Amino acid sequence: MKNILIHKYTNRDELFSAVAERCQQQLQLTLEKNNEASFIIPGGTTPGPVFAKLTKSSLDWEKISVAQSDERWLPPDHPQSNQCLATRTLLIDNARKANYVAMKNSHDNAIDGEQQCNSEYQKLASPFSLTMLGMGLDGHIASLFPNSKPIIRALDLQNTNRCIAIDASGCPVAGNYPERMSLTLSAILNSKLIILLLTGEEKLNVIDLAVKENQPEKYPVSALLNQTETPVEFFWAA
Repeated sequence: MKNILIHKYTNRDELFSAVAERCQQQLQLTLEKNNEASFIIPGGTTPGPVFAKLTKSSLDWEKISVAQSDERWLPPDHPQSNQCLATRTLLIDNARKANYVAMKNSHDNAIDGEQQCNSEYQKLASPFSLTMLGMGLDGHIASLFPNSKPIIRALDLQNTNRCIAIDASGCPVAGNYPERMSLTLSAILNSKLIILLLTGEEKLNVIDLAVKENQPEKYPVSALLNQTETPVEFFWAA
C-alpha cells in the first residue's frame, strides 16, 4: 500500500471525529482553491456519526455538491435507499444547503438509467474533491461486488464512464436489492483524496488479504489499495 496513509484508533468516537475533521479540511482546502467542491459519500450506517459532525460544520455548503458512490435502484424515500439515508443524516442543519446530485433517476431500471446518471455525474467538479468509501466483508467498494455483472467492465480503467448499472444477483452481501448503480473504478480514482472508513477486526483481515492477493475481481478493494495514482487515507477502529 505505497500511496496509503493509515490511521488506527482505539475507539470509534475518536475515529469518527478524526474522519469528520479530515473531510472538513479537504473540502475547505478545495473551496479555497476552486470556489466549488464535490463530495462523494457512501451508503450504510457506519458514516452516520461522521455526517452528524460534518453537517454542523461551518463549510460553505452552498458551494459543495454531494453525490453517492452507489445506490440501490429504489424510490428515494425507501428506507434502504442511500439517498434517504443521506437526507436524514447529512443533508440537514448547515449541510441542507448543499447541492445534492441523486444517482437514482426516473427510469424503471438501472440499465436504462445509466446514461442519465452518467450525464448528471459529469456535471460534478472533477476530479472529485473527496470520495469517502466503506467496504463489505466480501471486499466490495461502492457497489462493485465480486462476481457481479458487469464487474470486469466496472473495474476496467479504460472505461471512462462515471456510473455503471450493476446486477449483484447471487452476491450474498448485496442482500434483497441487487439492482444497483455504482461509480466505476476509474471514476472513484478520479479523486483528489479517497477516505476508506472501516470498523471491526474482520474487515481489517479482508484488507490484508486484498493487498496480498491483489485480485480486484475477487476483492474489488484491492484495485484501490494497490494503485499509486490517487492518495488514499485508511481510517479504522475496532
